[in-house]
Amino acid sequence: MQEYVQSLDEAQQNKIFAALKRLEEEGYNLRRPLADSLGGKTGLYELRPGRHRILYFFHERKYIVLLHAFLKKMDEIPQKDIELALVRKEMCEVWFKHGMIESEE
Repeated sequence: MQEYVQSLDEAQQNKIFAALKRLEEEGYNLRRPLADSLGGKTGLYELRPGRHRILYFFHERKYIVLLHAFLKKMDEIPQKDIELALVRKEMCEVWFKHGMIESEE
């Protein structure tokens, strides 16, 4: 995620940071066109600053966990990107469960 954002020019980075700030402020209430659920039972959401996509989920409805960022080149999100985000989500859930990720209170 960090590498992807750092590879962008300053204007694109600022667009992503502005979208992340809105996500932080609005959480579940952030809707299209800037954010959307991927649907199904994945529990994944996409942040949509321009053609950039950031896949994320909400842990315990209070933490936003960013999983994967990429440039969207087609109408549909490629299945490989969804699968990667799901694997990372599963890992994060295990880490939270075992206290390997500390959450701020």
